[in-house]
Amino acid sequence: MNHTFDTWERLSRTTQLRFVAQSGHRSGWNGSGEGSVVVASPSSGTLTFAENGRWQPTGGPWLDFRNVFRWSWGASGAIALEHLRFGVDNPVHLFEMHQENAHTWASTAPHVCRDDLYSATMTLTAHHIELRWTIQGPRKNEDIRYWYS
Repeated sequence: MNHTFDTWERLSRTTQLRFVAQSGHRSGWNGSGEGSVVVASPSSGTLTFAENGRWQPTGGPWLDFRNVFRWSWGASGAIALEHLRFGVDNPVHLFEMHQENAHTWASTAPHVCRDDLYSATMTLTAHHIELRWTIQGPRKNEDIRYWYS
């Protein structure tokens, strides 16, 4: 069984997301959100997630958000994730994920953003894909869990 292909198929069928963010710092952000995902495949081995929704920081008002991510399936079997905040021609490479077992992927090395390290694991369950981000730094200790379905 080709688990990379199974993962790719699941990603390509994504239409919704929800997330919960928890911080170990007082200045961090806590809250939850939900939204829609429009998946496109601009080329073979590439998917984009156009995310649109709203989130509510704990004790705060609902706020709108938009994100665009690009997933790329490489010849090595790794899946790369990029943030397209600056457009498709100026991606921010986040990391490559390698398969740990039939249902779990993990970032090979963390993404460095100034003093912060971003890493992730992706787990496929029967009903959703969970992408768990951890962000560690002098002023960050974040755990963000996305559920894509």
